[in-house]
Amino acid sequence: MHAVLESHYANLYRIAYAWCQDASLAQDLVQDTMVKSLQKAETISCFENIDRWLCKVMHNLFYDNCRHNTRWQQVDVEDFSEELHSESVETLYIKKQAIQNIHDAIGCLPVDQREIIILVDLQGYSYQEVSEVMVIPVGTVMSRLSRARDKLKKLVTSEKYIPRYHHNVVNLKKSK
Repeated sequence: MHAVLESHYANLYRIAYAWCQDASLAQDLVQDTMVKSLQKAETISCFENIDRWLCKVMHNLFYDNCRHNTRWQQVDVEDFSEELHSESVETLYIKKQAIQNIHDAIGCLPVDQREIIILVDLQGYSYQEVSEVMVIPVGTVMSRLSRARDKLKKLVTSEKYIPRYHHNVVNLKKSK
């Protein structure tokens, strides 16, 4: 079980950090998830969907902590003064770099997948609306979007991916 937990640590941490928006809180949440999982290890008969099970355990712990711990509770941003809420230069740089990396990864997608992921995930169009815009069946929209999301996830989470150096060059001129 220890090896299974170790193999899922990085992914759990990414999720926890996205939920908490704080590195130490995310580490605490993942650590609590690991402890709880080890306590329940004997109840696991199949490791096929262990990632979802771990995520569910973490989700439950996250909400328990939100209910019972003031440092986890959400507060209204307007309750803070501008000075307390301002972000450090380092945080702003990291966010800007992450946005650029995602933008670059989207640029690596094939054009048909790139179009659909932008229309659905960034612009909020429905599958039907994208189908009408691109004049393709809804099923094609769904399958392209699924492939685009999978590829984007692999690009963004891959340690081998080097942003800004690997781009799809798209030639939109029609061949004669």
